[in-house]
Amino acid sequence: MPSYDDPRYLLAWWGLEKIERVVRSPGKPIDKARAQSLLNEMWSELKRLRWSGLPSDMASSEAQKIAKLAGEMREVLGLTPNEKELVKSQAYWALGYLQALPHLLKLGEDVSPGEAVYVVSGRITEVGNHPNADNLKVTRVNVGYVAITVVTNIKEVKEGEVRAVALLPPVDLLGVISRGMFCSDPLQVPEGRPFPPYDKGSVRAQVERIAKEALKIRK
Repeated sequence: MPSYDDPRYLLAWWGLEKIERVVRSPGKPIDKARAQSLLNEMWSELKRLRWSGLPSDMASSEAQKIAKLAGEMREVLGLTPNEKELVKSQAYWALGYLQALPHLLKLGEDVSPGEAVYVVSGRITEVGNHPNADNLKVTRVNVGYVAITVVTNIKEVKEGEVRAVALLPPVDLLGVISRGMFCSDPLQVPEGRPFPPYDKGSVRAQVERIAKEALKIRK
């Protein structure tokens, strides 16, 4: 059964803290009372689930409550896929992650760090130089339902290619917010297709780093 330190719970825990930060300082008019009420419910449900010891199928069912609350919070906060502030970008990612938590918990009783995030095929629509790093490229990638920015050190990346992309929590890479990581060579498939988890290298390392941060968040 998923334990309290399962990477799926830890990513959700980390993400909910980012949502809380946006609720405290939204930067625009929102229904603050409704947002705070939803936030309190989400923390309550996630705490209960994280320490429940339920097997994955039952945990998945219980996580439906969190997914519903995350959908309501998405409407209240009005965040968009390409927020310019890092914490808002992370909160947007977190809302999607919490909505997907029921499905992620169905993956099994125990998963490795890299298996806790989605991997999909993405078509590269733009490639440009990073403004602050000669060894990095800034790409725009269509993953089927949204276009995201991915910063990469793959020098041969080209417009029109399709590559597998791990949809990781956004990070600021020298002034550019990156919302994923390439984890394959060019593929002959359409964009938006699910791929097996990629529990290797930098993908695993980034999830492990976030999991460690999540363990320090006390609620």
